Amino acid sequence: MAAQRRITAIVPRPNNPDRISVRVDGKAVVVLSSARVAELGLQVGQAWDESLAQQADQAAAFDKALKRAMNRLAARAMSRRTLDRKLRDLGYDEPVRQRVLDRLTQLGYLDDEAYARAVIRDTLARKPAGPFLLRQKLMQKGLDRDIIDRLISEELGGVDSVEQAVDLARRRLRQMSRLDPPTRKRRLYGLLARRGFDPDAITAALTRLQQQIDASP
Repeated sequence: MAAQRRITAIVPRPNNPDRISVRVDGKAVVVLSSARVAELGLQVGQAWDESLAQQADQAAAFDKALKRAMNRLAARAMSRRTLDRKLRDLGYDEPVRQRVLDRLTQLGYLDDEAYARAVIRDTLARKPAGPFLLRQKLMQKGLDRDIIDRLISEELGGVDSVEQAVDLARRRLRQMSRLDPPTRKRRLYGLLARRGFDPDAITAALTRLQQQIDASP
C-alpha cells in the first residue's frame, strides 16, 4: 500500500507574506492566502487526501477570483450582475463567483443600491434627465428592475420634470437663433426625448416656451 501523502511545509512566499505555499511530500502543490490556510485548518503533518486537495483548489480559485474582482472594482464601480458576468468570462464557475460576490457585498465593496443612486445623481448633475433615460442607463449597468423603479421614484419624487425640461430646452434655444421655428421645435423635442422626458412633460415644456420658439431670429 502506498504511503499516505502529508503536508510537509506551509511557507509564506518571500515577496508576499500573505501568500502561503503549501508543500506536500516536499513539493509545492498550491498557493493560498493566509486567510484560506486558516479557513481550511491546514497544518504540517496533516494528511493530504483527494478531498482536501479539492478544497484547496477551490480556495485557490476563490482567492484569485476575489483579487481580480477587487482590482476591477478599484478601477470603477459596477453592479453585482456586471461583476458576475466579468468573472464568468474569466472562466470561474458559479459557486466561486457567488462566494466572491457575497464576500464583496459583506465587505461593502459591492452595493447595488448605493451604485444606482450614484449613477442617478451623476447623470442629473451633468444635465437634466427624465425617468426613461435614467431607467435605460441603470438597466445597461445590470441593475435589478425593482431597485431601478424604487430609486428613480425616490430620487425624482420631488422634482418637477416639466420645469427641468423647460430649463434644458431654454438653454438649447440660445444656440438655435438661425433656425426657423418648426425646426427649433422639432429639435427641442428630440433633445428632450433623448434625455428621457416623457411625451407629456415635453409637450408641456414646449408649450411654455412657444413664444420664444416662435420668436424671429
